[in-house]
Amino acid sequence: MIPLYVVGVPRLKKGLLLAICACWVSSSAQAATFANNDISPVAAGVANAVVAGTGSITDALYNPAGLAWQEGVQAFFASESRNSYKGVDIAAGGRGAASSLGTRQAVALSWMPKGWNVGVAGSFSNPYDTRSNWSSAFPSLGFMNLEMTRYTLDAFWRVNNTLAVSAGMDIYKTQLRLDTAGQVFDGSDWSDVGAHMGFRWEVVPFWTLAANYRQGVDAFASNNSGDEAVITLPDELTLGVAYSASDDELLWELDIKRSAWSSLRNLNVSNNGVNSQTNTADLRDTTDVMLGLTWFWRNDTQLRFGYAHEQGANQVVGYQPLFADLTGHKFTIGFGGDMASLHLDMTLTGMLYNDLTATGAYAGTYSDSGYNFMFSLSKRF
Repeated sequence: MIPLYVVGVPRLKKGLLLAICACWVSSSAQAATFANNDISPVAAGVANAVVAGTGSITDALYNPAGLAWQEGVQAFFASESRNSYKGVDIAAGGRGAASSLGTRQAVALSWMPKGWNVGVAGSFSNPYDTRSNWSSAFPSLGFMNLEMTRYTLDAFWRVNNTLAVSAGMDIYKTQLRLDTAGQVFDGSDWSDVGAHMGFRWEVVPFWTLAANYRQGVDAFASNNSGDEAVITLPDELTLGVAYSASDDELLWELDIKRSAWSSLRNLNVSNNGVNSQTNTADLRDTTDVMLGLTWFWRNDTQLRFGYAHEQGANQVVGYQPLFADLTGHKFTIGFGGDMASLHLDMTLTGMLYNDLTATGAYAGTYSDSGYNFMFSLSKRF
C-alpha cells in the first residue's frame, strides 16, 4: 500500500537529488485537442502517472480505487494557472494565437468510515477547455472559447488487502462561445451521463497494477434561440504499473493512456437540422506515455518529477485549428509538505511541442509552447 505521507524516512544523499534534476532537465505536450490532464498538482508533479494510486485524495480525480486504503474524511481544493501560446505561419504571413487560458479550480471529497471496506467520493474539475483566436490568419475561422466542468460521484470497495475496485458516473457542464464564418454562438448545457470504473491490485510486494476506464459522452451547448452544438468526448483507458522500493523512499510509475479522439468528427452549430456553423475534423486516436517519480524526501515531505510524451490527435492533412494540438513533451516538478494542519502541494509543468506543417483548408506551420502552475490544499479529518 502506498502511504499518504511517509513518516520516519531517512534523508537520501544530496547527490541523488542533483542526479534526478539533471535527468529531468536533459529529457526532451499539450494533451490531445482540448484535454487538460493537469487537474491536481500531486498528479501533475509526476506527469499524471498516477492511475496506480497516490495515497492521497487526488485519487478521487484519476482512479478512485486508490482511495480504498484511506479511511476517514478527506477534502481537497486546487487552483491552476494555464498559459499557452499557439501560432501558425502561413504563406501570407499571418499568425493566430491563444495565450493565457486563465485559472481553473478543482474540488474533491471522500469518505470511508473507519473499519469499513467501502467508501464514496465526489469531485468537480475542468478536464477539457481551450481558448483560440485564429482570425488574423484565417478570418473565416475566428474565435472559440470552450470550458467543460466535470462532476463525478464514485463508490469504491476494498476487496482484500491487495485489491480494490471503483465505479462512478460523470456529467459535464459545457460553456461554448464560437465565432466562425461570420456567425456567433454562445451557449451552455449539460451532457449525457457517462460511467467510469477502475481497479488497483498489488500483485506482488512492491508492485502494483491498475487501470481506469472512462466512457466518452456527448456534451451539449445550447442557447435561447434553439441553436445547439454537440461535442463528442472520447473513451479513455489508462493502464499503469507502479513500483515502490522496499524502504518506501521512492515510488516509480509508468502509465499508458489511450484516447478515442476519432469519435469527434466535427463541431457544428445547428438549429432543427440546419447548420449555421460547420467545422469538420479528421482526428486520430492517441496514445500518451507518462513516467513519474515520487521521492519521500523526509517526514511528510515529497518531491516529484515527471515526463510525458503526449500525442496530438490532429493530422497533417485536414488539420483543424479549433482543436489545435501538437505532439510533444511535458516536463514536471513538484513539491508536497505539511503546513500547519493542512497539506500543501505545488507543481510547475513545462510543455514543448514539435512544429507541424499542415495541408488543407488551414495550411501552415503550427507551433506551441506553454507552462502551468498549480497548488492545492488538502486535509484528512
